[in-house]
Amino acid sequence: MVSTNSSIDPEAQAKLNTLVGALVVEILARLGVSLIVTAPGSRSTALTLAAANNEKLDSIAILDERSAGFFALGASKASGKPVALICTSGTAAANCYPAVIEAQISNVPLIVLTCDRPFELRNCSASQVIDQIKLFGDNVNQFHEIGLPENSDAYYSYLRQTLVHSVSRACGLNKGPVHLNFSFREPFLCSKNTDIETDLKELLTTHANVVAKIGEQSHNSILPEPLLVEKLTSHSKGIIIVGNAQELANDAEATKGIAKISRSLGWPVLADVLSPLRNHSELFKECLLVSHYDFFLRDPSVFNHLEPSAILQIGALPTSKVLRNYLQTINPVQFLLGNTFKNIDSIHAHSIPLIATIDALATSIEPCDRDNQWIHIWREYEINSSLSIDHSLASTDFDFEGKVTRLISEYIPENTNVFLANSMTVRYAESFWKQNNTNNSVFCNRGANGIDGTLSSAMGMAHTGNPSLLITGDLAFLHDSNGLLNAQSFVGDLLVVLINNEGGGIFEHLPISKNKHFENYFATPQTVDFKKLCNAHSVNYSLIKDEETLRDTIQGIEGIGLKVVEIKTNRKNDVETFLQINQHK
Repeated sequence: MVSTNSSIDPEAQAKLNTLVGALVVEILARLGVSLIVTAPGSRSTALTLAAANNEKLDSIAILDERSAGFFALGASKASGKPVALICTSGTAAANCYPAVIEAQISNVPLIVLTCDRPFELRNCSASQVIDQIKLFGDNVNQFHEIGLPENSDAYYSYLRQTLVHSVSRACGLNKGPVHLNFSFREPFLCSKNTDIETDLKELLTTHANVVAKIGEQSHNSILPEPLLVEKLTSHSKGIIIVGNAQELANDAEATKGIAKISRSLGWPVLADVLSPLRNHSELFKECLLVSHYDFFLRDPSVFNHLEPSAILQIGALPTSKVLRNYLQTINPVQFLLGNTFKNIDSIHAHSIPLIATIDALATSIEPCDRDNQWIHIWREYEINSSLSIDHSLASTDFDFEGKVTRLISEYIPENTNVFLANSMTVRYAESFWKQNNTNNSVFCNRGANGIDGTLSSAMGMAHTGNPSLLITGDLAFLHDSNGLLNAQSFVGDLLVVLINNEGGGIFEHLPISKNKHFENYFATPQTVDFKKLCNAHSVNYSLIKDEETLRDTIQGIEGIGLKVVEIKTNRKNDVETFLQINQHK
């Protein structure tokens, strides 16, 4: 057994660090982690080199820790599998915090491995040291302070089972980030003369065995309480609201299950753009998928015709304030479907948690005769709104952001992942994204709703995956422009549609837009030349001025690599156009 005090032989210390790093990464790979994102740093040498050398998984190095965190987040969102993130000590770890917060609220499995100084260098003004114990507070599912490496069976068993437990906590029913803080003493790199392969092989054979790939396991169905199913089915007039349910992107059976529930109940489905449902319209031919509620529910006079007695809510409510106002006005009983007790009732309605999986609920509901007139009324409003929007947009200039969004939904190829920036981008998408049958998945950092990490998240989503498209505003793009530094190591196809309205367009919709300080303090227009910015990072760029060029670019997304296309709009005109379209609905 090797001593763990600071007098250990330097070469033995370096070898021990290397062995521990290799064991950690190998166990993660066997548990189902297929991607590790690293940020450069000395203290994390053992883990970083282990990630780079392990052929069972992919690894990518990203300079900026905040960008690295969001890259890992986007990759995990798209794959539905845990992604590991490695960084060094100090503020490097703190820069991962925004991504950790987003992962926690959005239930994204993230394995955060921070590296730290040993205990004798803490709280004594040593360099690059902060308190990393429970650094992320309650924003992780689990925290573990990993003791200094020891060459003992007890330590290796402890390390293996701690990793098993951590990945289990990240990938359980209540998915989310976990944080493991590793202490390492210098030196970190073995000399060329040190024979490590024999010891490494023996170590992995003895201590890297795990029972199953936790990160690839599916969860069993959770049956609903029969009494609640009886209460739910007793309502003849109801609606199903599928909101921010991005996790359905990796669960095709759940999407089919929602369609089955809709058919059995005879209730229409109001689908947010952040669920995959709008891109699976074929599944709802025998029921009804509603995507234009944000338009026709602006008129309170329709409430009397569209007043359900019950609502089945899946996922957090959609972004639309119009829908929220409608729900608060009619105030029906709401059944909150989920497999955890997470509170998704943000309007404090008369809600009842319905703990079950979608497939189990779908199986529990017997099809029965329903009021066809109820579906007919909703269908009429949906069809008329869609026709009205198309008619209005036909005579609208190309540079209206809502029109650009609708065109993208019409032209985007099948099996293309989409990432939406926050602020106005996701709102225009909710209003204008047209139903299609592309089977595409749509993602957005809609947990904490920040504009930070947008580009990096989209690059993580697209890395080694399906062709992908990001729609972003200029401020969200600039806020994460460090993501462009990842261009040289990025592998995949990502088309960035950059809507440049020279500022924060969302504030134009608020009363503050009339204030004399509005431009400087809220709109905050920037004067960046995006062509030069892209050229500086060797990223392809073009300016798009017409629908035909946009169509051709989108339909040629496969093999595009990383490309930014800029579309210039006018945020003040956008507000006027949006209001005009709503007046003519």
